[in-house]
Amino acid sequence: MKVKIILIQLFMLSVIPLSLNAQQVNTLYFMEGVPIRHFLNPSFQPVDDFYLSLPVVGYTQFSIGNNSLSLHDIIYNVNGQTVLFLNPLGSLSRFYNTLNTNTLIQADLQTNLLSFGFRNKSGYWTFSLTEKIDGTINLPKDLFKISLFGTSDSLNNSFNLSKLESNISVYTEAALGYSKQLNDKWKLGGKLKLLLGSANVSNSNNSFLLDAGVDKWKLKGEGTVGYSGPVQINNTGSNSGTYSFTMPKTITDLLTPSGIGAGIDVGCEYRLNDNITLSGSINDLGFIRWTGNTHTYQYNVDYSFSGVNLFESNSTIKSFQDVYNKLILGNGLADTLNNAFSSSKKSKLTLNPYTTATTAKTNIAFEYSILDHKMSFGILSYSRLIKSILIEEITGSVNARPYDWLNTTLSYSINNGRFSTLGAGLEFESGMFNWFVAADYIPFQTAKLALTDLSPGYPNINIPIPYNSSFFNFSVGMNIVINNKIIASKKRERLIKNQKCNCDWN
Repeated sequence: MKVKIILIQLFMLSVIPLSLNAQQVNTLYFMEGVPIRHFLNPSFQPVDDFYLSLPVVGYTQFSIGNNSLSLHDIIYNVNGQTVLFLNPLGSLSRFYNTLNTNTLIQADLQTNLLSFGFRNKSGYWTFSLTEKIDGTINLPKDLFKISLFGTSDSLNNSFNLSKLESNISVYTEAALGYSKQLNDKWKLGGKLKLLLGSANVSNSNNSFLLDAGVDKWKLKGEGTVGYSGPVQINNTGSNSGTYSFTMPKTITDLLTPSGIGAGIDVGCEYRLNDNITLSGSINDLGFIRWTGNTHTYQYNVDYSFSGVNLFESNSTIKSFQDVYNKLILGNGLADTLNNAFSSSKKSKLTLNPYTTATTAKTNIAFEYSILDHKMSFGILSYSRLIKSILIEEITGSVNARPYDWLNTTLSYSINNGRFSTLGAGLEFESGMFNWFVAADYIPFQTAKLALTDLSPGYPNINIPIPYNSSFFNFSVGMNIVINNKIIASKKRERLIKNQKCNCDWN
């Protein structure tokens, strides 16, 4: 067994649709009473003079989805019968035409380890320690075209798979932030971040092309697969490339960072008048330098083969397990890619450190307030640049603040040009405790997926999956706050309305 085989398997695992990409819950952006709202824009100051966010319960966020498909594109009703798109009653063309040029399947889980903040006159200091998963996996449309239709075009049978790339990182983020009220119109904020990397699996391609001829198919490409993490891969032979694993022996070994990096957030808020507020931010602009147990495999593939079995319509395909078998376990494109990497004639394995970037995000927002700021209407543009692919969301919201201790929000999002479902948020304060919950894509219609469909032998547990939305996310938290919300509201109101603001909260 060669070292490159395990790296190939890590690469193949990364292109299975279980990818990771850190996101945000846009509904939170206009919920002023939520203390951790500064995560979305570092210029935002919590209303309370002090807050403390405890581990896990203080703030936890989960997101999952993709930018191309929802479940109703894969399984739907035809003549009163529920079928998968691969069923003869389904439509391969409908499935294929729904795909974007690049399909990014995303999931995110991040949780608070510790966070607190306090006011200092017109400024506000924050500190947060957060565990994050940040990653991307991209599946080019040509990958599906080969599997579904083969060489249907007699004139052009060249497929570009260069964007078959991934970057999955698990890291801890320590952030120190400060927001300053400059005058009655401008507020600026920023954060400095220390990133402690736990593990990374990533790959990139300089080129990766498939040419399908009459007699043979040819796959040519070159790129890099990298790994860094607490599990050490050891070479046990000189030229044979055999390997063994060394697991962490102690908790200290497990928690020792595999990489160290840095990042920044910057943001601003501009109050045009008593009714209109503009704001914007750039978040998670950073990098991690991976140095622990690093393995970098540089591959140069030049592989000829007779072709692949098509992912054809088949009446025997009745479950997600059947789909998985055809995609991953069958003699199809996945096997071909695995064989191509395994037979690479030119390869180079190094133990050198390497660097990955975190996924930068931008927020640009407009808010119009009425009824003495007790109600507002907001529009937020949220963008991420992933592997040179721009992912955009537009979220509109109606925000009600009838009392100083209550904040409610209804939202609706357009994701990459596709309409989604309603979102909502609720924040309220009882004594010293601030509670909130928010989601952008509330699934009003779901389908049940049994674990036995994904892997035989698991308990027969049904998982509800959103049917009409390609995304699902939510965030929830409970924070301890020290400040009377009524007093804080009066301070905020005085700052907004005083034309000769002295920028002092005392």
